[in-house]
Amino acid sequence: MSAHLVPVRVTASLAGGIAHAGTWGIALDGLLASQLREQDKAAAADTGTVVAGLHDLDDPPDLPLPLARCGTGQRWHWAATCAWPVDGHGLMPDVRWWSGRVDHADLEVLADGMPAIVSERQGRYRARWMPLLTTVCSAVSWYAVGDPERIRRLLVGLPAIGKKRAAGHGQVTGWEVAPMPELDPWNAGHLHPDGSLGRPCPVECLAGRQVRVAGAGVAGIRPPYMHPARAHELALPTAGPA
Repeated sequence: MSAHLVPVRVTASLAGGIAHAGTWGIALDGLLASQLREQDKAAAADTGTVVAGLHDLDDPPDLPLPLARCGTGQRWHWAATCAWPVDGHGLMPDVRWWSGRVDHADLEVLADGMPAIVSERQGRYRARWMPLLTTVCSAVSWYAVGDPERIRRLLVGLPAIGKKRAAGHGQVTGWEVAPMPELDPWNAGHLHPDGSLGRPCPVECLAGRQVRVAGAGVAGIRPPYMHPARAHELALPTAGPA
């Protein structure tokens, strides 16, 4: 492992909690990859080129994240965990709601012609009233093995995380990246603070170790997590303390 890659704790202070779709928290390597991806797209735009969409590629490239790697072959992963709420554990997620309705006046401006009726009960223009599960907490944290300064530079400009960011959810009020030399590197790359599994990983990573997991299933092993090429049968992380 490079001397620049050390155990770290990353903390995002939040204005009012975070909304996310998965049963476990947002992956730190996914956040870092998204920031590098945005930088690549901005650089390409400056030169008038277009960056190919990741889902248009059969096997998307792995971006050079400032993190250590664990494993070999196709089943390796970055040494970084998923988000862990620093407080609020034991509480049920707060159910919030979002709504959406098409503005018919805007449609009339944009469309060449309008049907007599635009249904709000079916089809692509239907009205929506949807639940949004939100973890109410003052901050979330991650463990990782990586380069603290490069991680800090990537995250410092990230203003919000999670779902429905444009509506104010997941607003980040500050980032902290702290080296944690007392942490065991393997634990930092795999476990939540309570010792349970903190990220999806191959079962071979856990060989000989007593680690509480949430079971096994097909999940993404590294960014881009939703790409079919990243799907493997993995041990799954826990969502919180037992």
